[in-house]
Amino acid sequence: MRKQRPLVQGGLNGLLQVSVSRRGVLAGAGGIGLAAALAACGGSGGSGKNGSLTIWASNSFAANNSSALAKAGNDFGAANDVAMTVQGFGANDLINKITTTLSGGGGPDIVIVDSSQVAQLGDAKLLVDLTDRVTPIKDQFFAGNVAAATSKGVTYGVPFDTSNVALFWNKKMFEKAGIANPPTTWDELRSVAKELTGGDKYGYMLGAKGYGSFLFWPWLWQNGGKVTNEDYTKATFNDAAGQEAWEFYSGLHLKDKVVPPTFLGVTDSWDQFEQPFITEQVAMMAAGDFAVAPLKKGNPGLEYAVAPLPKKINAATVQGGNVVSVTKAAKNVDLAWKFVSWLTSAEQEKVLQDGYQRLPARTDVTGSAFATSDQARSVFVSQAAFAQPRPPVPQWGSIEWGVMADAWDSVVQGKSSPADALNNAATAATGKLTGN
Repeated sequence: MRKQRPLVQGGLNGLLQVSVSRRGVLAGAGGIGLAAALAACGGSGGSGKNGSLTIWASNSFAANNSSALAKAGNDFGAANDVAMTVQGFGANDLINKITTTLSGGGGPDIVIVDSSQVAQLGDAKLLVDLTDRVTPIKDQFFAGNVAAATSKGVTYGVPFDTSNVALFWNKKMFEKAGIANPPTTWDELRSVAKELTGGDKYGYMLGAKGYGSFLFWPWLWQNGGKVTNEDYTKATFNDAAGQEAWEFYSGLHLKDKVVPPTFLGVTDSWDQFEQPFITEQVAMMAAGDFAVAPLKKGNPGLEYAVAPLPKKINAATVQGGNVVSVTKAAKNVDLAWKFVSWLTSAEQEKVLQDGYQRLPARTDVTGSAFATSDQARSVFVSQAAFAQPRPPVPQWGSIEWGVMADAWDSVVQGKSSPADALNNAATAATGKLTGN
């Protein structure tokens, strides 16, 4: 998505205003128009002798009839005599289009959605329970991605791609400051960021609104904290571990002054967030693999590398990605499942790798040439083992993009103390989780 890649509220590919991830980091609740913004509608494949399948996805996967997903549909259709239709929608419109159409009795057989949206659709009874079909193959996929495809013990899809957040660092700026390696701990990050800050240069990048709240979760987990209790009925991110992480995270701006003040304007897209790193105003940023292509386009000569996120107690990052699900509108669930299992098989990893330069959510990608041939990609693969999903609850979008985004902005704008803001956010989040 090289247009303004908005944060999906509720999900990575998950950051946004309803719940869809940005090219998939990693997002979902209200406020988005219901206009469909249909971008592609490709009908092709087989004769239709054995039925038909319609697939809906975001434009990042189905921008036109020559997309890798459309071609995959053609291949499956031709091999199985199935008429295939692949339709792409603007990311901001996809979730609303799916919800309104399926609720009205129509809609596609299969959807590819950000993992943060699965709970919302599943709890609304718009997706088919695939637990019995996925269980025998779930060990083939990263555990965090399987968890993100599951809500209240029901698995609603198969993980498609995976993504997470790592540390991007400017090699030239580090060398100029006499720093040989990227930081590996919180204390090192603070120290290095201070050394790299001076004049119009800054050590670290933050975001406002949902970008700020989304990027907080790794800090929480690295300090041993948890977002909620086990049954998702109480927010626990304001315990001692959470308060310490929140204080450190916000302190990079409030106390250490290692963040460009312009970060307060990063409210609409990852493009805004990445720009200071692209222009070499900022030496470090936490971002997903979705940032690689924009960096190359924005500054082809940029000398940077990617490293695991610095840790404190634990190594942790936030997991994103997309899930392939069968909807309640499916005319033939067995046929729809046949396509889902085929698309997510090891034999079809080329769809993601060659077509989109994305990492399949399959564990066998770990030692593949695709994963190891690129420095940045190898880091994201290594982090997949400890990447954590956000809570699979339908209220997540309004918590991440609403409650937590507001709390974050109140802190970095100096309107509230970190402790008060986090405590108030936890109370509000618990209210949303319990419906009170």
